[in-house]
Order: sequence, then structure tokens, then C-alpha cells
Amino acid sequence: MCTEQEDLKGKYEDTDNPAVRDWMRVTMAMTALPTFAVPLIWQWLKCPPNTYCESTNAKLLSLSAYFERTWIGGDFPPSLWTHYDNNGPRTTNVAEGWHSSLNTQFGMPHLSLRVFLHWLQKCQYQVQGRTLQLTAGRSPKPRKAAYIKVDNDLWTAKLEYGRIIGQIFSMGQPQTWNWSMQQFHYVSHCYLRRCSYLLGC
Repeated sequence: MCTEQEDLKGKYEDTDNPAVRDWMRVTMAMTALPTFAVPLIWQWLKCPPNTYCESTNAKLLSLSAYFERTWIGGDFPPSLWTHYDNNGPRTTNVAEGWHSSLNTQFGMPHLSLRVFLHWLQKCQYQVQGRTLQLTAGRSPKPRKAAYIKVDNDLWTAKLEYGRIIGQIFSMGQPQTWNWSMQQFHYVSHCYLRRCSYLLGC
């Protein structure tokens, strides 16, 4: 076990540990994998890096077990959360943007009922007006160029990854299977690191 001083030191060092940070980012970027690749990559990723601190190692193993229990073989299989085939906004971006705008508009954490109802009426009028404009043929608001660039870069990364793993698995000879899996893991790790950067993990 870590001593109290080592534990305090470890709280700062382990969050800055490049191996732990890379493992966390790559694990979060698994949403960019095709569904079939998730279990193959998880077999390689499910063992977190050793930090030489038992309490930190226990937390990382607990996180790994939770991820496997919930997101790999649990109620939320990879087919629900991977967006490899999606070209455009990801699942929660629109909702998160709307919630962010709410926080900006309100300017305070706890509203009175009167202020909230006034805002709700105003919001209803804005939505109805925008719906009428769109129905009449007005074009939707353009997306920010930075978001379009990220989506294009992510789609390019997905296409390159698909092409490379297609080449790796097309070899299909029994004597090259171990080499193919090593190549697959290496290419997948590079792809996940690139996606983690693009997704802001």
C-alpha cells in the first residue's frame, strides 16, 4: 500500500502519468471504432498500465472492470455507442450545446418559477418562429468552420483506418494471423490516439 505521503504525491503524479493518460484517452476514443473491432481492441486495452501504487492500480482495475461489465458485455453493447459509420455531429453535442446556452441565458444556478416560465414562453415563441422560417424555405444556420473541419478530419481518419485494417485482414493466411493481429493492434492504437485528439478526450 502507498503511504499517505506517497498517496498524495500519487494523486498528482498519476494524473500526469503519460501511460495512464494515454490509456484513458484511448479507452474513451473507442466510440470511433467499428462495432466488430471493439471486443478485439478491448482484450488488449482491458489491462491498464501499472503505476507502482497499489491504490491507483486498484482504481484503474475497478474502472476497467466497470467498463467491461457495462459497456462491453452489459446493458449497453458497442452497437449502441460506437459511431464509426456516423459522419456528422456525435450523440450528445447538440444537447450539450443547448444546455450550455441555457446556462449562459439564465446567468444563475437557481431560478425563480416566474423567471423560468417567462423564459419558457420566450423559448416557445422563438422555436415556433424558427420552425415557420424553415418551413418557408429559409436555410438552417451554418455550422462553425472548426466543427466542420473536425468532422471532416474524423471521417478521413475513419476511412484510412478502414482501408488499412481491410488490407491487414485480407491476408487471411493462418501463418500470418499473429502478425496480422499485432499490426491490427498497432494501427488501432494509432487510430484511437488520433481520434482522441480530434474528439477532445
